[in-house]
Amino acid sequence: MDAGQRLLEAVWLVRPPAALTVRAAPVECVKALAVAARPSQQRLHLRNLFAEGRRYYLQPVENGFRLTCNSKIPWRRGRTTIAAILLGSFSDAGDGATRINLRARMRLVFFLDIFFVPSFVTSLLVFAPWPGWLILLLALALYGLSWAWHRLTAALQAEEMLFFVQKALEDLSPYHTPALNAATPERVTPEFREEWDKFYRKRKNNDTV
Repeated sequence: MDAGQRLLEAVWLVRPPAALTVRAAPVECVKALAVAARPSQQRLHLRNLFAEGRRYYLQPVENGFRLTCNSKIPWRRGRTTIAAILLGSFSDAGDGATRINLRARMRLVFFLDIFFVPSFVTSLLVFAPWPGWLILLLALALYGLSWAWHRLTAALQAEEMLFFVQKALEDLSPYHTPALNAATPERVTPEFREEWDKFYRKRKNNDTV
């Protein structure tokens, strides 16, 4: 990865990539996400996902999905801007499991909004009777603060969506406990045997009192 690509990802991506492994087919994963994205009284265990009027918008794509979200604005009617996009891609993890690779980036329209206000203010600053170095410093500060605010907003949305995906798919456990059958040899760990002996001696002492 060259320096230009690293710089682009540092500006464009809002959190490190993540991965989740579930024991389900990609179609089942998308279906579970679509069901969880709809608030319902039958899924009260997911009610925290919809705090502050949050809503999730799922778009299936080839071998993956796109997820966005927004929430209500408390002081007026309307909803917040969609700032981030969570991209999920499926890959085979073997043994009937699916690996979901998750990457979050800024939405393009939201990313371009970084430059609007600083550019307008800078166009006014160039006519101010100030030294050039001060105007340049103020302009860089404006762009830096605007980028930081936009990135933080997008990162918060990305974390909310990542939490949503984890909660929506938590029942699709990647772990499988093999069933015992008659051919399975009996195994007792030393720790279990020691605790059982303690329990047995304690009960025996109580019965003799």
